[in-house]
Amino acid sequence: MARPRDPRRDEAFRLWKESSGTKKLKDIADELGVSSSTVRKWKAIDKWEDKIKGSAPKSNGSAPFRPGAPIGNKNAKGNKGGNAPPGNENAKGNRGGAAPKGNKNSVRTGEYETIMWDFLNEDERQLFGEIETDPLYQIDLTIRELSLRKRRMMQRINRIQNGLSEKQRRVLQQMRKVKDIVQTPDKNGLVKPVPVMNERLVVTEIEETEMRAIDDILNIEEALTRVTDKRLKAIRQKYDMIRLMDEHELKLRGIYLSNETKQAELERLTARPVDNSVNITITRKGDGK
Repeated sequence: MARPRDPRRDEAFRLWKESSGTKKLKDIADELGVSSSTVRKWKAIDKWEDKIKGSAPKSNGSAPFRPGAPIGNKNAKGNKGGNAPPGNENAKGNRGGAAPKGNKNSVRTGEYETIMWDFLNEDERQLFGEIETDPLYQIDLTIRELSLRKRRMMQRINRIQNGLSEKQRRVLQQMRKVKDIVQTPDKNGLVKPVPVMNERLVVTEIEETEMRAIDDILNIEEALTRVTDKRLKAIRQKYDMIRLMDEHELKLRGIYLSNETKQAELERLTARPVDNSVNITITRKGDGK
């Protein structure tokens, strides 16, 4: 089920539109009680600038000029073109064309599998429409996931270091001659103990040491270094993206202020009063004597 749309999303666009795109996104975020990155995400996804200015359709222009072979080129000399020679059966039985639509013969791991809408199930189609594609949101999500992964790995290291240890036991056995006492009857029928030398495996040494799982700790720490490096790269990428957005916003604000200044100057010049009055002087005949 899709999440309900945040009403502050439309309110943020209204505030930005009323200011003709000059109001800072940080001020809008403070006014609505959300983060500035959230407002930037709304602006990018909802295409605020296109809604105000209108996006003109891009023309593909004329088809690109594709020149033929250079003058004097003889690579195709002797090739008359046309069909195959009579009797040629190299393509016999081949109807041509690509593989059938939806063919999965080359799919192995699915890493490069072509995603086609007609072959998506209902859950995949619903998820396809709900996937957030805003780059800033995806980077932020990556940073959060890597931070949680880093925390879990550090917890595993602590559990191993705090008493979770392994015991290693070494037992050494050797063939030794051992004196056994055997009850043997003598000539008179009396049973007497008689020592007999036998050879058998005897435990000669037992060594038991308690050691930490050093290998496990080293493996986790090595993986932790890679996760930390990915997290730092994602943070740096997010910083660069926000900086570019801020620079773009400042440029738009500068263009707007420049246009406003020119418009005010034009209005000042056109509003200057013009003296259209005509002075008529009447002189009576004889007054000039």
